[in-house]
Amino acid sequence: MNIPCLFPLFTGLLVFFVGVIAYTKSHFNQISKNFFIFCLTIFLWQFSYGIAFYLNSKPISFLWLKIGYTGVIFTSAALCPFALELLNNFYRNKLSFVFYSISSLFSAALWFTNYFISAEYYEYFWGIYPKAAIMHPFFVLYMNLIFSGIIFLLLFESFREKNKQLHTQRLRYVGGALSIGAFASIDFVANYGYEIYPCGWIFVISYILIIAYTIIKYRLMDINLILTRTSIFIVVYSFVLGIPFAIAFGWKERLIYIIGDNWWLVPLISSTVLATAGPFIYLYIQKRAEARLFQEQKRYQATLRQASAGMGRIKDITRLVNLIVHIVSRTVRLEHTLVYLFDPETKLYHLRASRARSARFKTQNTIENISPIVKYLIRTRNPIVYEEIKQQTQDYGDMNLARLESELVAVNAELVVPCFIDDKLLAVIVLGKKISNSLYSESDLAVFSILANQAALAMENAMFYEEMKNTHAQLMKAEKMATIGTMADGLSHQINNRLHALGFIAGDALDTIKLKKDVFVSPEVKEVMIDLEHALHRIEDNVTQGGEIVRGLLKYTRKGEEGFSELEFDQLVNAAVEMTQFKIKPGEIQIVKEYGKDTPKINGNFTQLQEVFFNLIDNAYDAMMQRKNELKEKGYSPVIKIYAEGDHNGRVNIRFEDNGIGIKEEDKTRLFTPFFTTKLSSKKGTGLGLYVIQKLIEENHNGKVVYNSVYKQGTNVLISLHALR
Repeated sequence: MNIPCLFPLFTGLLVFFVGVIAYTKSHFNQISKNFFIFCLTIFLWQFSYGIAFYLNSKPISFLWLKIGYTGVIFTSAALCPFALELLNNFYRNKLSFVFYSISSLFSAALWFTNYFISAEYYEYFWGIYPKAAIMHPFFVLYMNLIFSGIIFLLLFESFREKNKQLHTQRLRYVGGALSIGAFASIDFVANYGYEIYPCGWIFVISYILIIAYTIIKYRLMDINLILTRTSIFIVVYSFVLGIPFAIAFGWKERLIYIIGDNWWLVPLISSTVLATAGPFIYLYIQKRAEARLFQEQKRYQATLRQASAGMGRIKDITRLVNLIVHIVSRTVRLEHTLVYLFDPETKLYHLRASRARSARFKTQNTIENISPIVKYLIRTRNPIVYEEIKQQTQDYGDMNLARLESELVAVNAELVVPCFIDDKLLAVIVLGKKISNSLYSESDLAVFSILANQAALAMENAMFYEEMKNTHAQLMKAEKMATIGTMADGLSHQINNRLHALGFIAGDALDTIKLKKDVFVSPEVKEVMIDLEHALHRIEDNVTQGGEIVRGLLKYTRKGEEGFSELEFDQLVNAAVEMTQFKIKPGEIQIVKEYGKDTPKINGNFTQLQEVFFNLIDNAYDAMMQRKNELKEKGYSPVIKIYAEGDHNGRVNIRFEDNGIGIKEEDKTRLFTPFFTTKLSSKKGTGLGLYVIQKLIEENHNGKVVYNSVYKQGTNVLISLHALR
């Protein structure tokens, strides 16, 4: 067996299979297709050399060497479209045609003339090798210029482009790999009479494996890692393979002199020992090198693991999410970190915590539960790497990936990590770029996934604890409301008695005045008696109204249909507007009635609906005054518009529309919560107005209340009530 033939044969087969794997694993895209063609030319080169070294027939060996040289000639031409595709070069098709044409000319010179290699050859210990002819040096120069030019372009573009991290990293990988591969031209030295075994296969294997890894894996580690591993591999195996060859061919005569015919045992034993020790030496050196290379990365990963273990002790959700963004941003040294937490009421992921190094940093406050990010996370349950999605979008032109990429840009995400509890996506952690500008590695993703799982458990515990506190508070409020209701039921009877007494007293006084005012009295006394009579009438009216309020309070606490009657909508509105006169000055706001006389009558309780309409007008007034005082808009005119119309379902749809300050997005979910107020000062509101409105409309009148509001634009309240049939 001719041992020197094994290495190029093995290299050729390995390169071929690597090309096939890269082509199939990358979904047959153009880059992997060009890489496969590049691998075919190298396969032709190395495999043919191996066959030539194996054969004893010099004419047949010379033929196989020509076939191998054909692969060498077209290697540079096949490299160009692959590299130019990576660079997205507009002229790649034209340039590829030029390079293939030049390679075809060299190939024609190889096969049909003796100007490329001569008919003579050198005889070396591994076999014959053709002598270089006049065109051969020009080809070597051409090939090295092509390699050097492509390496320069790749590396220049990688350092010039700062915003496409993954693309930049791929260019650096390929450029670094080709820098290693350029040493494969050492094989040409033997064409000029120097007896150097063609060991270019070592460099070929190295750079082909690096490029294949780059194509297959979008999620890359630091380029220093792969270059370090490759350098260690080359150095170690150069000694492992080189020492036995040096012994066999350099010291052969000396060994024969010392040992005799068994001289071959020395290189055999040395190759066996070194081949056995080689992997251990390689792993040892690699481990030490990587420990130094990733010292900082391992440090922050250990810190994150410790932090994830202690998060379960925190019961406050706000404190917990702020702690997460603080630890992650500071430890990993990120530009920003965000946590979006799912709100079951709004069905949105709200931004609950953020930390950014730049004071100008801005991002969106919510992520919809139907957004591409959420859909992708639920479908894959894996972290999302922005650069990976961006590259896939460019490669495949998929619209879903394009939408996902756009959404990632909107939240400034370099990496998105999901927090799952069973099948529920509880939170989304968004990480920005590392300040070091390095990529997220596989080990980073593993650590962040562990952190996210622990965070999800801690968040669930904190949210459960918060929910229990809220439930307890609501029970306390409900108890207070029940107590108020019970007190109202008892107190209303006492108040009613006092009102009846006042009514009787006022009535008796009026009767006395009516009997006495016609008796002869002085004009001054008569004028006083007229004023008293007017005042007593007002007392009677207020007693009657007070009685209605008390009865309305009883209707609210006891519910039931008692007190419902046929109501004119316009009378209700006028009564509510009249109640606001003590607060709203004439001309301060404009109330526009956008309904006709044919508005259907309502079946309801007059006092309760009057109270509802009053509260709506009062809230609108406060909101408009707040906008007027805060925004200070020129030409601003506070307007309340009231609409009403019947529908075919036997209901009256009433709409109160104002152009006040509106309601903030974060306050909308708590509008009907007891004791919650959006007014600037708690002295202006008790937080019970909207709660009572909802109860009166939805429970007492079996209607519906819908609030729509845009902050700094206004509020629209829709009330649906039963029309009189």
